[in-house]
Amino acid sequence: MTDFQYYFHQLPCFNCKKTTVSTDLGWLTEAMKDDVLAQASAIIEQGNVEADLWVKVTCTEAQAREYLLLNFFGYSDAELAGQVEADDEKEVAEEIAGLLADGVAVFEHEIALQSCTGCDVN
Repeated sequence: MTDFQYYFHQLPCFNCKKTTVSTDLGWLTEAMKDDVLAQASAIIEQGNVEADLWVKVTCTEAQAREYLLLNFFGYSDAELAGQVEADDEKEVAEEIAGLLADGVAVFEHEIALQSCTGCDVN
């Protein structure tokens, strides 16, 4: 496995847009995390704070398999070593083949902003 880790980061509440709350970023490499946070910051600075932010994650061909299995298929990092179902491997390989250009694949990555405890909106 490459250097994927599960990250959280303090981002604004999607309701009040002032209080920051711990937000799930998902499985990313450190470089991906830095890029995701830069994109999220740019979106937030423009005032586009929605419940879901969409950013782009760029993966090498080697990273793309793990990125998809961890973030979209729900595998754990331990399961990647040999417990991946054949159907999932096939689906991931097809997805990567359809996206791969010049050795990289770009994925739409969702960040679901959270609401703070002071924003109990009914």
